[in-house]
Amino acid sequence: MPHGPGQRRRAERSALERSVDEGLLIIRSALVVSATNHVIRRALQEALPFDEAVATQVVRDDMTRLAEQQRAGAARVRRLRRQTGRAYGQSRHQFDYRPDDAGALKLREATAKALSDELVRRREDDAFVGGVVDAARSRAWDDVGSTVVDRLGWAASPAPGYDDGREERIRGLVEDDLAALLRSAGAEGSGDVTRP
Repeated sequence: MPHGPGQRRRAERSALERSVDEGLLIIRSALVVSATNHVIRRALQEALPFDEAVATQVVRDDMTRLAEQQRAGAARVRRLRRQTGRAYGQSRHQFDYRPDDAGALKLREATAKALSDELVRRREDDAFVGGVVDAARSRAWDDVGSTVVDRLGWAASPAPGYDDGREERIRGLVEDDLAALLRSAGAEGSGDVTRP
């Protein structure tokens, strides 16, 4: 069954929507990782506590930078797409685009523009930015916490054979060390011990 122009536009729009949705998922993950690294660096290198306002600004600054990168990427793809119309012969490498690649390049250009616009819009969306900050804080806590637990677990590991002779060591602690401590505490209380 032939496709009319309206059906083709809906299919392209659907492909564009999918590309933008996938791109936003990837970008959100990158924002969380970047903010997580900032939170950890601030805590470990600068000994500063978590500051939600600082983390929020870091996320917004990253979003501005990524929006600019997407906009520049769209312009680059647009130039490539225009050059493909004049290219002839077979591709020599994966970035040697030909007229058959024009549709894919057009989708890439539209996706980059839409991602840039979406990042600019969401930069002012407190719920979106707050969600990224919360995810980053949680991830930083998990990363640092698991590192501390791993190190403490290593440091607290008993030596091989630790349990051998444990009962005798406990008996010695109770009968000798604690008994001597009690005797000296009693002697100090009765005034029998001369103090230096």
